[in-house]
Amino acid sequence: MSHIPRLSFHVGGPDFHPVADQARLIAQWLGGGFECSLHHDKEIFNHLEECDLVVMMGLFYSSAEKYTPLTRPHEEAFTRYVASGRPLLLHHGAVASYDDSETFKRLVGINWVWGGDRPTQHSPLGDYTVTVTRPEHPILQDVSDYTLHDELYYDLHTHADIKPEVLAHANYEGQQLPMVQCFSGGRVSGAGRAVYLANGHDLRAFECPAMRQLWLNAVRWLTQTPKQP
Repeated sequence: MSHIPRLSFHVGGPDFHPVADQARLIAQWLGGGFECSLHHDKEIFNHLEECDLVVMMGLFYSSAEKYTPLTRPHEEAFTRYVASGRPLLLHHGAVASYDDSETFKRLVGINWVWGGDRPTQHSPLGDYTVTVTRPEHPILQDVSDYTLHDELYYDLHTHADIKPEVLAHANYEGQQLPMVQCFSGGRVSGAGRAVYLANGHDLRAFECPAMRQLWLNAVRWLTQTPKQP
């Protein structure tokens, strides 16, 4: 009997990012070939040992009301997960989460910068076209340039020990903003593959047919990955 990949979705945060509804929609797209569960905020760190892919979607940041920081056991659990070579899938606002944890920020590799000389920002919500730059990559299989209703993040911070490959970008005010990125290694010894899908502010973005194909491709590519890169 073949192994059914187990996916743990990290959800929760402000209502303007309806990530639980998005996660349930993704689970429908994936169908019966995957076992999916949703976990709110720090509950996810109690379920890492049992999953084959953790999908970070929720948004929890230190200046938010009722925020509580990660504890050392949370950080240690996430470190063990990434060091095991198991993959990581990041979605939209998850890169802004747990900004007071240097461990979490290093392990996800790409971060929203709060404050400072060059803080991360986003475009107004609107219709934007995403250009596929690496159509031969498995994550972009059967995906061509697409237009969706979304916001675009820019001036994200990328850690020096990872070298993301940009598979698709959107043009905004003279900048080419990465919308689909993947990278391998870095962060901690033993780290495997990771994907960042930057699109997806709300469910309107998920109405774009390309989003379904992107998610299917990304999950399949990650869950077929060997333990080591």
